Amino acid sequence: MQTMSSAATADSLPVDPMKSCTPLPDSLGPVFAKELRQGLRAQRFVTPFVAIQIFAIVAIGAELGLSSFQNRSGDAGIFGNLITWVIIIGIGIVMPLTNIAALRPELNDGRNVELLLMSNLNRWQIVRGKWLVGFSLSVLVLISMIPYLLTRYFVGGVDLVDTMLLLIGLLCANAALTGLAIGASGFGNLLGRFLLVMIGIFSAMGTFSGACWRFLAMMGDATGSDAILPGVFAILSGALVAVLYVTYGLQLGRARLRLFENPLDPPASGLIIALIIFTPIVVLVATGITAGYGAWVGVGGLLALVLLIDRGPGKNAVTARYSQP
Repeated sequence: MQTMSSAATADSLPVDPMKSCTPLPDSLGPVFAKELRQGLRAQRFVTPFVAIQIFAIVAIGAELGLSSFQNRSGDAGIFGNLITWVIIIGIGIVMPLTNIAALRPELNDGRNVELLLMSNLNRWQIVRGKWLVGFSLSVLVLISMIPYLLTRYFVGGVDLVDTMLLLIGLLCANAALTGLAIGASGFGNLLGRFLLVMIGIFSAMGTFSGACWRFLAMMGDATGSDAILPGVFAILSGALVAVLYVTYGLQLGRARLRLFENPLDPPASGLIIALIIFTPIVVLVATGITAGYGAWVGVGGLLALVLLIDRGPGKNAVTARYSQP
């Protein structure tokens, strides 16, 4: 009888919903967990997310209304693919620019960077966690666009392969621009941050053109299955360029997160900005010398170079006593 009473009492107790929640794995890092929890509730994510959904609903409604006109005339012009433009602007521009102030809480008057760096965190973990959150939130918005893309696909007039290539390129562009925005957020002047992001965008466009023009030309000349291999190489080249500019942005932000200023070890911000400016020239020269096939060498060499800038002390702190953590 007592056992039945205990069981009834246990069944009547309220269930804690937090017990069924799976915590984030430790491998993601504390910065990622903190920024993700804050980012999902922040206005810099909620407002763009709701705005993109509203514009997507309006765009897909307009496309459904224009579908009959397109069937009669054969072409609806730019208005025949409004949802694609909403996704390009939302994922490729709006979401990365929400990270334009990502490092300000650590570098403003409170200087939280000292507290973070005096713990077990280092500068790479801080900027990497912020980039992972920014990119993950963009992917979340892109996933929410899948129903609209499927609706547009069933309406007709959309090529599935072209759409997939567009989404892959859009993710690469988002990753690069998110990294550049986080790097620029280390500077206090808002206008200077946007100017630095614009420099990075034009530099990335020039680098991508230099790295991929040979493969894109081969795709244009090929037909059918012969265009698959050049397309794969073009995607890989674009992804490598995106990795380079993500590294540029994270290194730029990392250079601003310093515990102290040592005259023998000045910040590497100027050197990284110079690399961003001159990267298209280096890649174009490497591409021209090798008839379009050596862009990977130029991009890979610059990637190795930027990773060597402003190195941390690592495990051997005796020989790098002045290095920043």
